[in-house]
Amino acid sequence: MYVANTTGGLMLQTMLYLANHTSRAAVNTLIDMPPAPKSDINEVKCFGVYGCFPINGPWNTVTRTISVHPQKPSEIEPHYTLYTDRSMEHAKYIDLNDPDSVHTMGINPKGKLYLVVHGYLESGAIPWMLEMGRTLLSQCAEGECAVIIIDWGGGSSPPYVQAVANIRLVGSITAHVIHMLYEELRMPNLDNVHIIGHSLGSHLSGYAGYHLQHDFGLKLGRITGLDPAAPLFTDTDRIVRLDRSDAKFVDILHTDANPLMKGGLGIIQRIGHVDFYPNGGFDNPGCDKKLQDVMKNNRKNTFFMTMQEFIGCNHLRSEQFFMESITSKCPFLGITCDSYESFKDAKCISCDEPGHLCMRMGFHSQQDYEEQKSRGLIKPKDPPPVFYMMTSDRPPFCRAHYRITVRVSSHDESTLHGGEIGTLSIRLHEERNKKKTTERMKFSQKAMYFEPGFEYTALLPGRDLQQPGHASVYWEYQTNFLNPLTWRILSSPRIYLEYILIESMESSDLYLKLCPLHEGAILSGTENILHAHYCKD
Repeated sequence: MYVANTTGGLMLQTMLYLANHTSRAAVNTLIDMPPAPKSDINEVKCFGVYGCFPINGPWNTVTRTISVHPQKPSEIEPHYTLYTDRSMEHAKYIDLNDPDSVHTMGINPKGKLYLVVHGYLESGAIPWMLEMGRTLLSQCAEGECAVIIIDWGGGSSPPYVQAVANIRLVGSITAHVIHMLYEELRMPNLDNVHIIGHSLGSHLSGYAGYHLQHDFGLKLGRITGLDPAAPLFTDTDRIVRLDRSDAKFVDILHTDANPLMKGGLGIIQRIGHVDFYPNGGFDNPGCDKKLQDVMKNNRKNTFFMTMQEFIGCNHLRSEQFFMESITSKCPFLGITCDSYESFKDAKCISCDEPGHLCMRMGFHSQQDYEEQKSRGLIKPKDPPPVFYMMTSDRPPFCRAHYRITVRVSSHDESTLHGGEIGTLSIRLHEERNKKKTTERMKFSQKAMYFEPGFEYTALLPGRDLQQPGHASVYWEYQTNFLNPLTWRILSSPRIYLEYILIESMESSDLYLKLCPLHEGAILSGTENILHAHYCKD
């Protein structure tokens, strides 16, 4: 079974790629062709020092029918482009056949070395890779760090099964490149080597880590998997996919982990030392836009790139989240919880509670992981932790998490007025900087019933404030023309609140109680101010 054909998003991206790179006649011919030229399942193909590649055993199972070998290195033609300056204006090219040239390339053997790897249908010229490299270099003193852009675009074209086969060979070649740098520069170890791979590039990174261990006795410091590809990798042996054994630290960002039949391109399995599931791991805010809106906001992009963003929005979010995490002052904090549903129900809010861990997602996660280990909060025999968080629908994506408890007043006027159905929105204001606020955070996406004397709690993502001082509350009443009980003719629609409580996952010190003036009504269509000094106690 050709699993990629069951993935609507992947198949559509493939067809778009073909339409963008070939004539209509060629597209029809390619679509009608078999996925890739098949080989004898028991045949083993070898590529010299890069090793031999069987396609039986764990490489070909009931759920992973793939009977193709990697193409030749001369056909894939991977390129390794080195940058050591922040401007990224001076590209240097690493040649495995010229190890002496490494000595004059300006690589600091004690500094950080980042390798960035693209996925299916992409190449090293894709804008996000160059932006990632530039952002990584911006965090280091000039000349202290180096970035290598891995371009395997010669092997990333359709059919998908051939690209899947090709990353095995490119992973081995990458291991040889890293080993050459290690030998020539006399690096003490590979602790400062960090591979960042997206989609198929994640699994390619895993193969590089595997070959470094098994061919050279070396172990990578870190691999970051940005939404590792799911088709042909889900529920496979760990030798087939990226796994926590491939580096000393493996962190995974899951952003498109919908089931394959629903078009999800990313793996849902927990495969790292830490796995992050922002927004539950799929259906990210902002990825439900209509095509015309995406095209309007991306007029400078090519049609293919615009369509790729429309179809693969969730898949691309992993790149965007990680890139933002490099420089953002907002922590991208995630917390462990029984499930994303429990997290959304505000059942996991305190990083200080026993049984809960908090960790930053993205660039800084290894630092937090090592700190948690040193404190004995993460133990070798414990299951790898899973972290949840929420994001915004547009850059900057990082958001703080506020647990907001609303109590509807039970005084006579509120009780006489009775319960109301509507939506409540809350905007928090910084105490010292009145212009710094959160956005209007919706207490619920749909209208809900608020009954006098009852409390309601929600976890809301909002801009990170250091010291909120007061809040603006907005009430939107839901009128139904067909239901006379919802009509409000003689008075403004209103709700009576006794108080709201504000707690923060990012700051354990934040506990704020805010009240309306004289327990007055929260009126529809206006800004209602709540202050701490309005509270009676």
